[in-house]
Amino acid sequence: MNNRNNNDAADQAAVAAAAVDTLDALTAGDDSSATTKRGRKSSSTKSATKSTRGTKSAKSGEKAEKTASRSSKSSAKSAKTTKAAKDSAKESSKSSTRGSKSTKSTRTSSRTSAKSAKGSRTTKTREIVASSTKDPATLVAPPKYRKGSMRIVPLGGLGEIGRNMNVVEYNGHILLIDCGVLFPEEEQPGVDLILPDFNYIKDRLDEVEALVLTHGHEDHIGGVPYLLKLRPDIPLIGSKLTLGFVEAKCKEHRIEPVMHEVTGRDKMKVGPFNLEFINVTHSIPDALAVFVKTPAGSLIDTGDIKLDQLPLDHRITDLVEFGKLGEQGVDLLMMDSTNAEVPGFVKPETSIGPALDLAFAQATRKIIVASFSSHVHRVQQVVDAAHKYGRKVVFVGRSMVRNMSIAADLGYLHLPEDTVIDLKQAKDYPDNKLVYMCTGSQGEPMAALGRIADGNHRDITINEFDTVILASSLIPGNEHEVYKVINKLVQLGARVVNRDNAAVHVSGHCNEGELLYMYNIVKPKAAMPIHGENRHLVANGLLAVKTGVDPQNVVLAEDGDVVDLYHGQAAVVGSVPCGYVYVDGDSVGELSDDELEKRRILGSEGFVSCFAVVDTDAREVISGPKIYLNAVAEDESEFEKVRHQIVEQLRDAMMSGTKDTHKLQQLMRRTLGGWVARQLHRKPMIVPVVADVAADMDDMLSEND
Repeated sequence: MNNRNNNDAADQAAVAAAAVDTLDALTAGDDSSATTKRGRKSSSTKSATKSTRGTKSAKSGEKAEKTASRSSKSSAKSAKTTKAAKDSAKESSKSSTRGSKSTKSTRTSSRTSAKSAKGSRTTKTREIVASSTKDPATLVAPPKYRKGSMRIVPLGGLGEIGRNMNVVEYNGHILLIDCGVLFPEEEQPGVDLILPDFNYIKDRLDEVEALVLTHGHEDHIGGVPYLLKLRPDIPLIGSKLTLGFVEAKCKEHRIEPVMHEVTGRDKMKVGPFNLEFINVTHSIPDALAVFVKTPAGSLIDTGDIKLDQLPLDHRITDLVEFGKLGEQGVDLLMMDSTNAEVPGFVKPETSIGPALDLAFAQATRKIIVASFSSHVHRVQQVVDAAHKYGRKVVFVGRSMVRNMSIAADLGYLHLPEDTVIDLKQAKDYPDNKLVYMCTGSQGEPMAALGRIADGNHRDITINEFDTVILASSLIPGNEHEVYKVINKLVQLGARVVNRDNAAVHVSGHCNEGELLYMYNIVKPKAAMPIHGENRHLVANGLLAVKTGVDPQNVVLAEDGDVVDLYHGQAAVVGSVPCGYVYVDGDSVGELSDDELEKRRILGSEGFVSCFAVVDTDAREVISGPKIYLNAVAEDESEFEKVRHQIVEQLRDAMMSGTKDTHKLQQLMRRTLGGWVARQLHRKPMIVPVVADVAADMDDMLSEND
């Protein structure tokens, strides 16, 4: 057991040192040596931080450091060889990539027109404000793009569950893979959605050849309408169901997207990118992985994937095709990391049927099932169980109704006749004949289940002995909100069936055993874990090393990191700014971190306003200061002491010659804020207002003149 721990720690340290070592090899002898040295330091610090997360003991950590040291020395020996290969490749790369332009796809004319309209698009584009997820001072600018290499820049999905988006670049051409959203947390009050940061590609949208969509979940397609507002004619490539969901979302934004439907094993060329699509199993039908090949190399982005051998639609992950691609040679495998820490294999979707059947059999009143609005497989199982027990199904929520209508129209959801009824018709049926299918399985307060639990839903109320089934996985980070909703439901008398007491959900992502299978089948030269929090990415990287991937070729990247793939080697060569872009009502990218902080203060500390009238000519405080409290527990009488301090400070400032009301307001803010912090140990938002009658009199006299 100790040997295994030691080996794991050693492997982890080697993975952590990979970006530094490979960067040395890739950039040896490069002209931009100053930038490269700064890049090494930044990557080293980042990798060292990541490498400490999985260390299991002090002894194993010491051994890991020695192993990492040996790995660093061995990579230094290979740097000269890599330099020679790089120099020779520079000559060949000049001629090796020209032929792709003559074999452009049918998108050439569309792209040409897009280029001619570049100026008009640029003038319409508003500046996007992105909250920084990194300290800008620590960002190391990437070197100039090396012609003949492939550059990958993740704009979301690394270090988080959501807003998945990857940029693939080759010789001035861009391919985008997925464009999802992230849902806000408690610390982001008032935010509706969080988008990827488009600033990196905003000024190069004419270079975008296409956007590939791996499947129809919101964390992969939710940001598409916002991207198309910047350039509406970006071709969208995806499966029938995925494009069906995207088209409906775009219509809500009054956008008519350009779409190209593909299926598993389809091949197509967009610009210099040769694409092949592979069927994968996920918790939504029609999911695809994409194989991307250019003269610089090849990569596979798996999207969300699992190796379910008994899926409901009998469409299994195409391991045969993955194996064929592996035999041809895959330079970089970008693999789903969500369940990399979970041992074993995911149970098949069919295993849920008996648990759902039992829950329906035991229910005596109405049943409410919460799931994702795009989880067609789970909805199908609920519909089948409802039909068996003679219950009517009611879809609740706009997104649930829209998506299930699309899935049924396209043949992915099979609805027995007279099983589904409208929400308004539900009042005509007794509770023991109804099943409500709604959203809110992640504890979202504004989703249907959250409003039902709060008693705020206008059509559905919880009664004693009702059954509520949470039939979807618990996304990491949502535990608190989910259990808060569960407690409210239980308090109202409902019986709640969830993952803690019944097998009513299986994950849509590969567990550890399935990931090992994928690495062994594809046999990539390099690995770049995607789609997961930092701990998931590190665990995935360790699995790649165990299957034989060189630790120096395991890239543990973050959002905004620039990864260059060159001669089968991958490394982080720099970073670009990549923050959160908040959607707040109709505003996109206009909400800053400072404004969010003000909202948090308002919610937790309260609001204090202070109003005073002064005469700067007479140097007197004529009225006030009057202090008003909002959402502050203390009484206004407790602020009597600070009123005298404010008057004294204002008089002293005016005696010193200060007539600027803005400066007087800031003085009032500091005085009041300091007193509140010392006496009440709170930091409410303070809004000071100072009115100067002398300035008003001067304005009146000037108007009369």
